[in-house]
Order: sequence, then structure tokens, then C-alpha cells
Amino acid sequence: MSTLSSLVSARACRRYSTAALLLAAPFGCLGSLGDPDGSSPGDDPGGEDDPPVIGKPPAVPTEIPEVSTCAAPDKSTPGPRTVRRLTVEQFEASVRDLLKDESVPFTSIFKDEAVLGFSVDANNLMIRDSTAADIRDWAEATAEWAIPSKLNSITPVTCRTMDESCRQEFIRDFGRRAFRAPLADERVQAYDDLFEAEKTFEDGAKVVVTAMLQSPNFLYRRELGTPDPSNNGTFNLSQHEIASNLSYMLTGTMPDDTLLAAADAGALGTPEQIALQAERLMTEKRPLVEAEMMRFMRGWLQLNRVRDTTKAAEVFEGFSEDLKLAMMTETTKLIVDVALDKGGSFSDLLTANYTYLNSSLAAHYGLNGAGGTDLVMTTLAPGQRDPGILAHGSFLAGHATARESSPTQRGKMIRTRLLCHPMPKPPPGVDPNLPVDPTLTTKERLEVHKQEGCAGCHDQMDPIGFGFEHYDLVGRWRDQEVGKPIDATGKIINIPEGEFAFDGATPVADYLAKSEEVKECMVRYWSYYTFGDTWEQDGCTYDVANAEAAANNYAIKSVWLALAKTPHFTRRVQVEDE
Repeated sequence: MSTLSSLVSARACRRYSTAALLLAAPFGCLGSLGDPDGSSPGDDPGGEDDPPVIGKPPAVPTEIPEVSTCAAPDKSTPGPRTVRRLTVEQFEASVRDLLKDESVPFTSIFKDEAVLGFSVDANNLMIRDSTAADIRDWAEATAEWAIPSKLNSITPVTCRTMDESCRQEFIRDFGRRAFRAPLADERVQAYDDLFEAEKTFEDGAKVVVTAMLQSPNFLYRRELGTPDPSNNGTFNLSQHEIASNLSYMLTGTMPDDTLLAAADAGALGTPEQIALQAERLMTEKRPLVEAEMMRFMRGWLQLNRVRDTTKAAEVFEGFSEDLKLAMMTETTKLIVDVALDKGGSFSDLLTANYTYLNSSLAAHYGLNGAGGTDLVMTTLAPGQRDPGILAHGSFLAGHATARESSPTQRGKMIRTRLLCHPMPKPPPGVDPNLPVDPTLTTKERLEVHKQEGCAGCHDQMDPIGFGFEHYDLVGRWRDQEVGKPIDATGKIINIPEGEFAFDGATPVADYLAKSEEVKECMVRYWSYYTFGDTWEQDGCTYDVANAEAAANNYAIKSVWLALAKTPHFTRRVQVEDE
């Protein structure tokens, strides 16, 4: 294979069989655009004559998959070896860090499909034929933009002559950062052949940068490892693969110089060494850590819905972009404060008796105590508004229709995202629209709708959402609807306790805050977000992460860092041909 247009399916590229580990033909099915010798950095674990495995990508999940039970008594079984493309956000962040410039121009190259609210699904992160040409054009334009004007900033190499030592010093330095691992000598020589063919150092550097920016070694995250001599079929990830995993998990971008140096020194070989670097990144890269955490939270809790929702002007005409932004900022500030500043848990998020308001958002909610344009911490007086994140406009307005509240949407979010309960599909041909009757409340209309053959789904969702009926379609408190008192009674069924009856949003939040299912569900979603997939015996990863998090009372930060202590974070297994 000689170009990225030689790609095969996502599944074949992601889960390698023994016959498909073709790193001599770079990453086998990943193609070699940007790799002049058709090789990859480091040692090649596969044979160059083995053909790639071609298959069909698996179906895109619509619900978080069921846990695959861990059969290993010591919970040591990891998942499959993986090669996955950087997401759009990871790609752009890595380019900015690699070129050390926030103003790098980008064009729309990748279109990441949202799966379960995230753009991380490894089965969908692939480069298609039409994308390869776009990558090539972008790489050429970016190298032209960066060199020679920014050459001094993107490399510490100061010599600018065309002698071999000067050329290869640049190749090794830039390539180590671009590929997130040192280049093998044969790879350095291949790039040096390109460099040497040019007349000036600047032109040679431009050709090399162009090639490296479109190399699979830059565009893809390599999680393959080398065979464990003491455990047949198991592969230990390299120090640099671990560094890359840790950096993208916590900061959403390539490893910094300190983390790369730790990998170079072999200082990521124990859980304690990995934890030390994780804590350092949490402290030194705080803005990146906040941004990466919120990418997960927005996808898991479906917070992005509020940005895209619209409201009928005749019902509420003030649902502006500024109001949407204020709602998102309120939730972001609370999550960051609880998770990173206070070291709190998701239970704390559900029951927090304070929030972040400015004068306009406070007025929208009908609250006092906040002024100015900046959102500031505001304590909620008893009876003023329900506590916790589920009383935020980001959840309430984002899970409502253009004209009314939606107990169905609110209940479904809690059922599927917080409890990890899969929902049955509605019967074919069912009309999802509620009956139009201006004399009935939303709850009463849903009860009529349920009787028309929809009870199987709605009994799972609606009674949960009824607890939030004091909040209208934009998250404002109300005591009445169509002249009738709000009935916020409901129940949660199909839970370990059998069922839980309640009246209002606070009891719902209190129940969820104590629920073991919610804690375990967060681990499952965060594992999927971090690793981009589920796999056979992924229960081993969940069990280890749950045990680590439980030891720290499921503090949000501890759940996140627990993933770095799972078997899948540092080791992999070989998946045979399917």
C-alpha cells in the first residue's frame, strides 16, 4: 500500500489480527502518505508480506453497550490492540502545540460522527479516500505557512546548513514530537533522503514537515505495544504509547516535553510513575484539563443540546444565544468547582446548594442575589429553587420541546445517561406527537399518549421526568399549567430497590446521588470516552476503575484518574481474525 487512499474498513484498521500488523507498510491498512520509506517509527511487530484484513465496520451503538463480564479473577484482562485517528479537536490541538502557534490555519478536513454524544468512537475515526487529498493539500499549505517564518519557534535546532548532522537533528527533533515517539534510524534516513534532495535548509524542512503532518504516525494514535514474554497473547504498550494515552486522556492534545522526557527515560513503567505525571498535568495544564473534562461532561450529560435547541417565539421569545451561553457557563462553572476545586463527586453535583448566576440568568430564573454580567457563585436559599445540576437551564431547556416541557426527554436522559438502562425502541408507526388539548397539562397528555400503545417506553421515562414539571420549557419555575396546579409526583422503576416514588426534583436528585448505578454508569461512559470503544471482557476495566474510584468516594477526579490504573491503559491483547 502506498497512499492513504488504500484504506480499508475502520474495524480492520482498528482491531488488528496477527496477519494485519503491517507496520512495515505503515500501519498496514492505514496507508503511507507522508512516510517516504513505507515504514513506521520503532520496531515493526508485523511481517511486511502479510495482507491486511478487510472487513465491515460494526454497527454504531445507540446506547452504551452492556458490560462484558470479566472472566479473569485478578481483573487483568485488557482490550484489543488499537490504532485510531485523532479526533478533530485532538488533531487541531496537536498541530497548534507541534507548531507552537495558536494561529495555525485549518480547513475542514475531518467530519467526526457523534456516537453516544461523543466524537471519539474508534470505529468511525478513519480516513476515507476523499479525505486523503484534503490532508495533503492542508499539510502543504501549513508547511508553507510555518516555514521559514516560524522555523525558529517550532524547533530548538539552530543550525541551518545542509550537512547531514544538521538535517537529521531537525528530523529527529520535529519527528519525535510529531509522532510522539523517537524515530528509528531507518525512518530518519528516509526523511533525510527527502530533505537532502532540496537546495536549502528551509526547503528541506518544509518538505519534511509536509510529509510528517500527513503521516499516519501523526494522524493516528498507536496503541499496539510489544509482546509480553511472560504472558502469551498480551502486549505491553510502550512508554511513549502510555504517554500519548495519558496526555490525550487528560488534556486532549499531544504529550508535553516533560511527559515525552519521562517516556524517553522509561519513567512511566509503574502505576505510581503514571499517577505522578497525571497529577502534574492536572496542575500544570489546568485550562486544558478543564476543557477536556467538559468535553466528556457535555457529551455524557447531553449538555450541548441547549446550544442547538430553539423555542417558539409565541411561547417564549427571549431564548437568545446569550441566555444559552449563560446556562452552559453556569453548568460548566459548577462542574469545574465541584470536580477540580473541591475534589467532589457527581453526587455533590446533583445536590449542590449553590450555583453560578449573573443578573440576566438570575432574572430568568426569578432569583435574587446576583448582579452584573459575570456569573458568580450564588447560594440558593431554602425553597428558592431545587439544588443541583438537574435544576440548571442547560438540562431543563435542552430537554424540552420548542413549545413545552418534556418529561419524556428529561426522564430518558436520566434513565439512559445516569442509570445506564437501555431503552426499548418504540413500536413501528407510533405518532410521537402528544394529543392537542388546551385543557390538559403536559403530564395529563402524556398519560393519554401512553394509553395509545406507548407504555413500554414511556413507563420507563415519563414518571422520572414528571419530577421536573415545576420547570417549563426554558427552565423557569412554575406552580401552574393551563390553570391547574403542577403535579410533580412520579417514580423510578426497574431499579435495585424495585421502585422509588417521589414528589419534585429534589427527591429525584437525592436518590440519584446515592445510587450505585449512577456511579458505575459514569465509569462506563468515561471509559468509552477515553478508550473509544467497548470490547470483550471490558468488565475487567470497569471493575478496576470502580474499585479505584470507590476507594476515593467516587470523586469525579478519582473516576477519571482511575482509568489510567486499568489493565487496558498499559496493556493489550491480540484479537484473532473474525
